Amino acid sequence: MKEFIGTFLVCVVICWITAFFFLGLILDNSWALIIFIAFPLAVFITVFMKQESRIEDLEKKIENISNNKQD
Repeated sequence: MKEFIGTFLVCVVICWITAFFFLGLILDNSWALIIFIAFPLAVFITVFMKQESRIEDLEKKIENISNNKQD
C-alpha cells in the first residue's frame, strides 16, 4: 500500500504539472481531472512494478532449480 500511495502522489504531481501547462485555461475544475487521471495511472504503474518483481522472483527460482539439476 505504501508503494501505491507513493506512486499515486508522483502521478498527481506529474498530472498537475502537465495540467498547468496544457489545461490551465481550458477547464474550470482541473483538480478533479488531475486526480481522475492520476489514479488509473498509479494503479497501472503499481501493477506493472509488482508484476516485474514477481517475474524476477520466478527467474531466480528457475535458476535455482536448473542449478540443482546440474549438480
